[in-house]
Amino acid sequence: MKARTLLFLCGALMVAAPGLAHHNFAAHYIEEEIIEHTGVVTEFRFVNPHARVYFEITNADGSNEVWMAEGDASVALRRSGWAPDRIKPGDRIHVVGSPARNGTNTMSWYTISSGGNNLGGGDGRLEERAAILNRRLAEHRQQRNR
Repeated sequence: MKARTLLFLCGALMVAAPGLAHHNFAAHYIEEEIIEHTGVVTEFRFVNPHARVYFEITNADGSNEVWMAEGDASVALRRSGWAPDRIKPGDRIHVVGSPARNGTNTMSWYTISSGGNNLGGGDGRLEERAAILNRRLAEHRQQRNR
């Protein structure tokens, strides 16, 4: 019986490993680096497993490049108030995120803004998390200084 249990557990781990690797942010993006791009949306895919926004930037030399920014799953974004029409082709956006490790024009998105309005984070909750963290830090500093 122990051999069967061990075999089952080994099989379960082998099946789970690719899923965990897929969700390892650091495997795909350089989280220590932050990049920013401003461009015009060409396509917004509000899909699972990750929403994607494609946008065209103009470089200093006048050449154009298409970039893709990857966010969270549409279901997670929807829970945070996102909708498929939140970003539309033709919208001018500013994207902040981490670059891809493979050197392609791909990035994660931490936050996207358009027309001076922050549309939110790639996980749909970045601004909420930042506000909570800032509030807790302020409370901690106040208590420490008493």
